[in-house]
Amino acid sequence: MAVKKHKLEVAIEEDFALLGVVSDDPDYKLCWMINQVLNLGFEKLDNLDLFHQKLQVTQSFSIFAYDDEDALLTFRIIKNRGDQGHFMDELKNLDYLVHIQGEVNTMKISNFMLTVGGLPNVRMCVPVDLSRIRNKERLWLW
Repeated sequence: MAVKKHKLEVAIEEDFALLGVVSDDPDYKLCWMINQVLNLGFEKLDNLDLFHQKLQVTQSFSIFAYDDEDALLTFRIIKNRGDQGHFMDELKNLDYLVHIQGEVNTMKISNFMLTVGGLPNVRMCVPVDLSRIRNKERLWLW
């Protein structure tokens, strides 16, 4: 009797959106401006330390977070540039990444992008095409 083999494939569905921000401002000033304009409460968390397999170094990235309990969203602003390289190597042209996780609402995201993109010293705030990212594991940390 022949043995049947079944292969289980699991597709991980993203429950997040990713925005890229280009700004020369330091992370604390950018988050302070976003807090003021959008009436949010971004707070500094402990740095995010990750081991980079290819470079064989531990990288440290600044991170700020805000939980919007009404909209069931968590916003994280991650500095893309660290002393030992980039958080996302494919996105070297972006200074900050805004990771929005939860019940993603396109209207809320669009409003966030337009408002942040209009801040002084912010050159642009754009959505990131997730299909371009090879190393998505870094975005599944939460």
